[in-house]
Amino acid sequence: MKKTGWIISPSPFLLTRPTVTRMSAITAATLVPLIAMLAADADYGALVNLLCATVGSLAAELSMSIPTKRARLFDLNTILAGLLVGMFLPSAFNPLLAFAVAFTGILTARVLFGGQGSFWMNPVAVAVCIAYISQPSAFPPALVSADGFRTVGDAFGALKLDHFAMIPSDQTVTGTLNSGLLGSLGIRLPEGYVTLFLDAPSPIPAFRYNGWILLSSIVLFSMEIINWIVPACFLATYGLCVWFFSLLPFTSAFFGGDILFAFLTSGTLFAAFYLLPEYATLPRTRFGKAVSGVIAGLAAFLICGPGGSAAGSAFAVVLVNALNPVIEYLENRHFARTGGKV
Repeated sequence: MKKTGWIISPSPFLLTRPTVTRMSAITAATLVPLIAMLAADADYGALVNLLCATVGSLAAELSMSIPTKRARLFDLNTILAGLLVGMFLPSAFNPLLAFAVAFTGILTARVLFGGQGSFWMNPVAVAVCIAYISQPSAFPPALVSADGFRTVGDAFGALKLDHFAMIPSDQTVTGTLNSGLLGSLGIRLPEGYVTLFLDAPSPIPAFRYNGWILLSSIVLFSMEIINWIVPACFLATYGLCVWFFSLLPFTSAFFGGDILFAFLTSGTLFAAFYLLPEYATLPRTRFGKAVSGVIAGLAAFLICGPGGSAAGSAFAVVLVNALNPVIEYLENRHFARTGGKV
């Protein structure tokens, strides 16, 4: 996004956040345990796609840098972008196509949408959308079917009806939680959510390890690597929409949607903490960020519904990115009227 028209006072400034390079390094470091888990699960297809997507991202950066004679082959931002693209590709995705979509998506987003550091369309989300359009058969179908939903009445129940495979420790952990903390609060957690939290049965790495993604978000927030406003507004809006409206296509009931299922599927958490907070694509004011997060939540509900979508979160990011320049235009109009006052 083009950042122009804002007046900055001549007062001294204090650097309170890490540098861009350090931010990229920390964000990439939070992905290392995910890669280690993929290796422990012997998911070699996912690991190969991560490598190919990273090489494709580096090739895109190299092709943009050579004409200016400023080649940065091992730029951390570029490596991080490639890793994020690879995290959204299914294990069965063609490795050569993984290279191609990362190269094409990142090159397109950075060349057509503002350039390095000022692009208003997230390159990772663009690459993932291209991947889905290029080889939709490699992506898994929706986790729940309409018939299963109508039969059981909720998304998670429909998933279990379709022979959902739980991890061996799910029953033990769920029983311990129900007999301990949750039981004292009058809450009973059904079996299966622990599986979605720890090791969801998805061929897409970004959808699989939700527990670690939540821990990573704490690190990213505490070190001010990402801004909290957009993820918070996104998750709150999407969760409320799921709770209020997700049963309507199947029944006439409100207030019955499964928020936990929606958050633990479709890559919702990964998109919230790794794609949406990209600073180059965000509005600048807190109000603008909040509006962007709300729009992202609405887009996610319209595309992903109650959850279980294979690539809906990436399309939701692209949609809100396309609207963020409008938000910034309104921000500029506001600042022009108020003389730079928030």
